[in-house]
Amino acid sequence: MMGTACSGSTSRQIFGRAFTLIEVVIAVLVLAIAVPPTLNLMDSASAGRVDAINTTRATYLSTTVLETVMADMTSQQANLGFGALADSSAYLTTQTTGLYDRIAAFTDIYTRVGLSYTVVISGLVSSDGTVSANSSENVFRTVTVQVQINSANGNQLMMPVSLMVSEL
Repeated sequence: MMGTACSGSTSRQIFGRAFTLIEVVIAVLVLAIAVPPTLNLMDSASAGRVDAINTTRATYLSTTVLETVMADMTSQQANLGFGALADSSAYLTTQTTGLYDRIAAFTDIYTRVGLSYTVVISGLVSSDGTVSANSSENVFRTVTVQVQINSANGNQLMMPVSLMVSEL
């Protein structure tokens, strides 16, 4: 009798172990099927978050530059004011007094994280942004800040933000 009881108990232990092994194999298969798509979703979500953060940074950068340009338009300094935009190269790149040098302390934090920007200043235009045949209507300039963003998927995106200014 003792042999029979022992034999039945051993049989249940073997069956129990085999059943656990089958459960483990099934669990591994389920994980092997479920984990890769989940990781892809997480990767996509992470890339979207990075792009959103960089877009916000680009917005702050362009706002900083355009607010400085607007402040310059009301300045009484000789190298500033609306007239300074007539020579855009001098306004932007003159050492120490040019826009790029004056705002470097603010823009460096953005360029260090991979953003770059350029400022483009148009010739005189009318209020609709085009050159009018009537020269007296051409009293505005369009200042455009073009921010280049490196997206999470490796593409380069350009975000232009424009402002029309005139002499007060």
